[in-house]
Amino acid sequence: MMSMLGEVRPEHDSSDDLVLLHYLRSFHQPLLAVWSATTEREQLAAWLGTVADADDGALTITPLDGPVAGPVAVRVEHCLAPHQLTVRIDDCVLELRLTQVGVVTTVELIRRHLCPADAGAVGPRWQYLLDRLTAHLSQQPLPRWTDYPKRPNEYR
Repeated sequence: MMSMLGEVRPEHDSSDDLVLLHYLRSFHQPLLAVWSATTEREQLAAWLGTVADADDGALTITPLDGPVAGPVAVRVEHCLAPHQLTVRIDDCVLELRLTQVGVVTTVELIRRHLCPADAGAVGPRWQYLLDRLTAHLSQQPLPRWTDYPKRPNEYR
């Protein structure tokens, strides 16, 4: 179950020649259900990985599967529940925006401050994680990273 790829767009809030990755996913689920799946520890543990508190006030996520093996430090920079979440993962800024129109909730994921040469390797990681979220919300088997096509210069 591989989904549509995201878009690579110019990063307008940076003086460098950086790009951002932009993804949209729509779900026939209430906004609060999708928000919970993307922010609550118990639900994150079902599709993303174990979430724990770090000593410095950040969180650590230990992924269940995927291209990144070890714990990842995540710091929440902005949260306007249940519509906006901005987190920092190392030098990576990730924005999550949720909107609901009728019975459809749309998730917009933006991965900021990326060198253009890295987009081809980093982009599929976020597509994969969104595919796992989609599977979780639709109660389908979770995809596995090893089932995804290998790409040139893929980080391992």
